[in-house]
Amino acid sequence: MGLSFVFSITAMVVETPGRVAADQVSSLKAQAEQITRDLVLEQLQIGTYQQQYDVDTAKVQRDENAIGASEVQIQADANRVTRDRKRLQSEAVSAYINLDPEVSGSASLFENQKEAPTKSEYEEVASGDIALTIDALHTDEGGLRAERTSLEKQEAQDQATTRQQATLSDAARQTEGQLASQQSEITGELAVAVAQQQAAQAAAAAAAVRAAQAKADAAAASASASASASVSASSSPAAAPASSADGSSASSGNPSLPPFLQCVLQAESGGNYGAVSPGGTYMGGFQFSQATWNEAAVLAGMPQLVNVPPNEATPAQQDDLAIALYQADGEQPWNDSCRN
Repeated sequence: MGLSFVFSITAMVVETPGRVAADQVSSLKAQAEQITRDLVLEQLQIGTYQQQYDVDTAKVQRDENAIGASEVQIQADANRVTRDRKRLQSEAVSAYINLDPEVSGSASLFENQKEAPTKSEYEEVASGDIALTIDALHTDEGGLRAERTSLEKQEAQDQATTRQQATLSDAARQTEGQLASQQSEITGELAVAVAQQQAAQAAAAAAAVRAAQAKADAAAASASASASASVSASSSPAAAPASSADGSSASSGNPSLPPFLQCVLQAESGGNYGAVSPGGTYMGGFQFSQATWNEAAVLAGMPQLVNVPPNEATPAQQDDLAIALYQADGEQPWNDSCRN
């Protein structure tokens, strides 16, 4: 009944501050969960941006490779034209030599009128071959330049897209950092709120327990005073057992004690209410330990005896506490030789 009373007081005291703290904790938890969801979405967006950035980077690399290949092709065509020019020059020299094997090194080609048709034919063939080759080169160069221009334009577009993706990624990472900071702040506030809630509950519970204990102490003191008054009124000096200077009982035991406790009194201390065991652990006529004595004092409704050494209590008080413990736990706490 005493415990239910304490619990009812605790619940009544804790309810009001607990509800306020619980509302604050619930609000902070909701904010933390929302920030966590936003943070996950932002991280997913960052992943998407990063994936697109990687795709655009790879595309720019392909464009650069294609431009490099075009430049290599242009250089190859230029080398081919150079080789063709050298070949034509070699053929011209060969034709010159084969046309007039006896001519001297200082004589000019096609000197006389008779060789004019040959000269005209040679010039036509040589210039025609060179013109065709140069036209082909110009065509190739034009196509390559157009392709290079297109590739450079595409590369510029891809680079702009890549820069945009990088900007978006940076913004997303900045947002992620802000969300993480907010999450940390909310988590800290949540921890403080939970600690405050627990402290308020503990303080309220302690106050309730103190109030209940004070009420119980008051009731026990009142009961003890009533019992003492009753004992004083019903007892006489002749009925009290005489005791020796060392605290031992002059008789074999208190006749009001149950037979088992009378046996315990003799078996444990020989009837000496001031006895102390060699190690100092067990004291009094019934050889109480301090912890068991304190428990018996509460059971007997005599809290003023809590922490009082048993051997320093009066024989009547020791008898009362022994009876209270006997009624609560039976024969179990004492010497087996007195059982049955």
